[in-house]
Amino acid sequence: MPSTYRLDDISRDYGRVTALDRLTVDINDGPVALIGYSGAGKTTLLRILAGLEAPCAGKIIFNDVEITEKNAQSLRRDVTMLFQEPVLFSRSVLENVMYGLTLRGTSKEEARNRSLEALANLGLETFENRRATKLSGGEQQRVSLARALVLEPKVLLLDEPTSNLDPANATLMISEIREFAKRGLVLISTHNFLDVRRLAKWAIYLEKGKIIDKGSIEDLLDNPKDERVRKFVNGEF
Repeated sequence: MPSTYRLDDISRDYGRVTALDRLTVDINDGPVALIGYSGAGKTTLLRILAGLEAPCAGKIIFNDVEITEKNAQSLRRDVTMLFQEPVLFSRSVLENVMYGLTLRGTSKEEARNRSLEALANLGLETFENRRATKLSGGEQQRVSLARALVLEPKVLLLDEPTSNLDPANATLMISEIREFAKRGLVLISTHNFLDVRRLAKWAIYLEKGKIIDKGSIEDLLDNPKDERVRKFVNGEF
């Protein structure tokens, strides 16, 4: 059964800045693209969905369970977020990918085998002994994705996953994300309409922390009904 979210009147403030403003939405099918201008609240929404931040108001329900401070850890076991800038330890590529499995008590042999398979799926089978922080940006992003996928999450959250990647690295990333989407829920925040079309089935348009429109990719990108969405899609300001 696919994972589901229900967000009920979610708000998130940073001092006087409102990042999310009484946002209500159900997410039960994907992949879903979060689109909108910079500062619209996309990354904040992803962080809340990942359990990395708590809303200031409202409820977040994941798989029919309301998420609170007491059970947020369970959400973080099922949901993995890939950040725009890779965060890697100054260790070997293999040690980086194995790290999360080791924390979860997976045996060293199983963790190694699963990590090697994840690296191979992303074209990194010869990189296991290289120092992760010495790789190119695109290679680091692929290592980060391998580290996320090896945990076998139920939900994969991606913040600009192909930003600044060359076509070869982007293609490898897209291929593995598509493969994961066959078994798990994917949400992606991106300004790249090519990624939206290659990856997503649905889209949510955010502006100033509010959901302005949502629907199929065809509806929002090819035939937007809201004037604000049309201007965004057409690159108008």
